[in-house]
Amino acid sequence: MKVMKDTINIDEQLYWFTHSAIKVLDVRHIKMKLGEALSAYRLPANAFLFALRGSAAVALDNREYAFRKFQMLHGGKGFYLDIRPTEELFEYYLILYKAIQPLLNMPEKQRLVEKNPFRMQYGVTPAFPISLYEKLKQLDEEWHNEGKLAELHVKTLFYDFIYELLRQLDEQEVPVIKADLVAQAVRFIHEHYAESITLERLANVLDCTPRHLTRIFKNQIQHSPIDYLIQLRIEKAKELLMSTEGTLQEIAAGVGYPDVYFFSRIFKKHTGISPIHYKTEASTVQKRPHNPLLMSRYPIVSRRRSGHTVIGDNHYQNRGEGVLRMNRGSKQSIAIMMLLAMTLLVSACASSTKSPAATGNAPAASSSTADQTASERVLKDGLGHEVKVPAKPERVIASYLEDHLVALGVIPVAQWSVSEGKVQNYLQKELANIPAIPSELPYEVVMSYQPDLIIIDNAEMVMGDKYAQYAKIAPTFTVGSDVNNDWRQELLTVGEVLNKSEEAKQVLADYEAKASEAKDKLHQAIGDKSAAVLWVTAKNVYVVNQNLSSGDLLYRDLNLTVPNVVAEISQAAKANWSAISKEKLAELDADYLFIVNSREATKEEILSDPIWQGIPAVKNNNVYTYDNNSSWLYTGTIANSQMIDDVLESIVK
Repeated sequence: MKVMKDTINIDEQLYWFTHSAIKVLDVRHIKMKLGEALSAYRLPANAFLFALRGSAAVALDNREYAFRKFQMLHGGKGFYLDIRPTEELFEYYLILYKAIQPLLNMPEKQRLVEKNPFRMQYGVTPAFPISLYEKLKQLDEEWHNEGKLAELHVKTLFYDFIYELLRQLDEQEVPVIKADLVAQAVRFIHEHYAESITLERLANVLDCTPRHLTRIFKNQIQHSPIDYLIQLRIEKAKELLMSTEGTLQEIAAGVGYPDVYFFSRIFKKHTGISPIHYKTEASTVQKRPHNPLLMSRYPIVSRRRSGHTVIGDNHYQNRGEGVLRMNRGSKQSIAIMMLLAMTLLVSACASSTKSPAATGNAPAASSSTADQTASERVLKDGLGHEVKVPAKPERVIASYLEDHLVALGVIPVAQWSVSEGKVQNYLQKELANIPAIPSELPYEVVMSYQPDLIIIDNAEMVMGDKYAQYAKIAPTFTVGSDVNNDWRQELLTVGEVLNKSEEAKQVLADYEAKASEAKDKLHQAIGDKSAAVLWVTAKNVYVVNQNLSSGDLLYRDLNLTVPNVVAEISQAAKANWSAISKEKLAELDADYLFIVNSREATKEEILSDPIWQGIPAVKNNNVYTYDNNSSWLYTGTIANSQMIDDVLESIVK
């Protein structure tokens, strides 16, 4: 067998294909028209691309090919694929496969890491393309059959294809291109820095070991991958601090640090000053500091598509959902500011008559009601404050708790909103004429509505001295200490605060009855089929946590089966929604898909991306989409009831 420098070593290929466990992950038969394009598609697994008809300009990790009929290309997991047809029709097969290597001794393992045959990039014009085409055609046909026999036959056919390919390559000298792991890692970091990235995840994406990746990264860039990631995040944070009005919490989350205190510490460690100090200093400095580290020598970084942006994907995001909520800075009218000044003056002059919550020196609550006036009740909130609550509050602000308010027949004086005044559309039948208030609840804006009761969703919303500020405006009750409260208990607590406990219990009982009936109907219709909820935005695809938001509805209330991918992501997630990587999206094992479409694209346009084609729900046309007017991003008896209606209408024919 011929073995030449920089060409495929057939002996090594045969060894590893023989001794590795190979699994075919997907077989796709794709047709693209002139004018269409596949851009920066990151291969979720090792792949063969075989052209059937027409021609296209194809790039694999920036290596360009003039691709024509019966030519073939191989690339490894994590490679970026670009396809742009140059004729009216370009038709091709894309076969994705996974190779699990056997247990190796150290010399063999090191050799595989350094010369991984499954990550080799090569393009070839086979000497006998028809025989390969026939095998791929049969593989494609068998892939769409179900059952264990078909699964075994798919594996057999793939090995048959590999045998025929290697037999032909043995008679040719095929140049190979070694994967540039560092360039791929840099690109991935730049595109995903706002997500949770660990060394293990990065190595898994690139199909190598963490130790090997760290070694070659340090050799070429003089920094470890994680050090590089931290430096990039710090630079991005500097940009946001100078160019936006986002809060520190928002900016921290936007660069991959959900814990604002950890972000502040790491920012100060690397810059010498705190983020707030940097923002103050930067406002007077015209020229930013130069950081040669981030001027990567890799052209792949400079031409990459833009990754996370601070504004755009977040208009309908729940609190604490793993995606940055960005709001414009509020510019208040002179009248509001005058009202603020007058209120502060009155507050200062009459502080001795304020409630204990306003002064921060609340005495212990009495077990007797004799000390309470006829118009007030003393309740202990989620943070332990003793709060004097009006018996019949008339001007309530309860940002992001409007579902509970409306269910109990209470209309607030202002409703929760995010960027540019976007509100919870599914509640607008009742709240159509209610003005919007920014989700961060600016002090002067809250005061302008003259509330007699403020109900705060969670402790995060009153960090620092915010609680004391709100308490000077009106009695302020914080429902829970967690970012994500149990919505059922939340409803009962809000009911108690509004003096509507019995109504809250009845609303919850009515909902439980509806959910139980729907669960029975679904079980009769589809048995133990699985389902998933995805949120598609302009930049990302998110999957719901199985224990929170609409995930709690699907899997707890309606008892639908949790897909393995959803369970895996939920295990490590604390947020309601988590960004799902393309490789995990391709592995999503859901029989039914419910998609919240916040992207300016049709369902057909979204699903046309090859990454979706292997999902059972897509294959069987069990995909249902909803726009931003739906309630799928929210929770509560009203939101959940509407979701139940959507599920039944979609599944139970």
